[in-house]
Amino acid sequence: MPNIVRYGIIGCGGIAHGYHLRELTAIPAARLIATADTDGERAKATAERYGAEVWYTDYTRLLARDDIDAVIVSTWHPTHAAIGIAGLEAGKHVLVQKPLTTKMADADRFVDAAQAARARGQKIQCFPYNWSPKYEMAQRLMAEGVIGKPCMGRARVAHSGPTRGSWFYDPARAEYGVSVDLGVYAVSMLTGLLGPATSVSGLVRALEEGVQIDDNACILMEFASGAIGTAETSWTEAASQEGTVVYGMDGTLYLDLAGTPLSVFLKKPVRGWVRPDVPPMPPNATHQHFIDCILKDEQPKGTPEHARHVVEILLAAHESSRTGQRVTIRTTF
Repeated sequence: MPNIVRYGIIGCGGIAHGYHLRELTAIPAARLIATADTDGERAKATAERYGAEVWYTDYTRLLARDDIDAVIVSTWHPTHAAIGIAGLEAGKHVLVQKPLTTKMADADRFVDAAQAARARGQKIQCFPYNWSPKYEMAQRLMAEGVIGKPCMGRARVAHSGPTRGSWFYDPARAEYGVSVDLGVYAVSMLTGLLGPATSVSGLVRALEEGVQIDDNACILMEFASGAIGTAETSWTEAASQEGTVVYGMDGTLYLDLAGTPLSVFLKKPVRGWVRPDVPPMPPNATHQHFIDCILKDEQPKGTPEHARHVVEILLAAHESSRTGQRVTIRTTF
């Protein structure tokens, strides 16, 4: 088995620098070979900063290299699936930034390509990667029935928005706004805890003056289990108070995305809130998981099927908002 994963990164913008490369360059078993970006100066500067051997403006040249084992796709939203499919077809392990895509046809094609690639031994990880010791314990507690039958869930992920005037606000490039940028986290959190959704109602709005793309959204989901849940997201939030809550018949489970402990309310044996002992988050955990899965020949968490399901929910929320009708969800995971 190899002990080094040689990788290339496609898309050298803020998320590449602030997240992917920051974590990957701290992992001894990961080695950056090449960068690619349509902006040649940005591709070159990224390669020089992180010690890559070469840079490209055409990502297909990066994919053609035999000395690259894996690729990180960190381009703008509508391009993720197509580039990811090209990476899979080139025989690479692939990590795709969220959202998987902005079109269901692309999501279906990606899942088909991923299934074929997995049969060849390739590893595929799709963000958002809702992994942490706290999140995994929440899943385990629910599976053990600690809070009883789940009835409702709520998740909110929001902030004050990207830099005004950036591509995020350009409908021609981004296609959708906060719903796919941040709402993807809230929907992924809820479906990861409550399971697949079967129907969706949504209200999606552009509320800031001059904004032509959605900057606030609320998504109501019915789950296959019978539970219901809401996902909230916003680019106009002045102050943050985020979190995910699941309400069961025998208790309540609360976890947020920041540093507060996992909290569980139980009716018995003693009524009240408890805080389970949860291990700390390992350093660079999301990318370390991807690298470890390649080296250990295991499939990563954050599956293409779950990512496609989340995309369908987000697009259904827009359809529901346009039509005023509830939308049936066809995919599962």
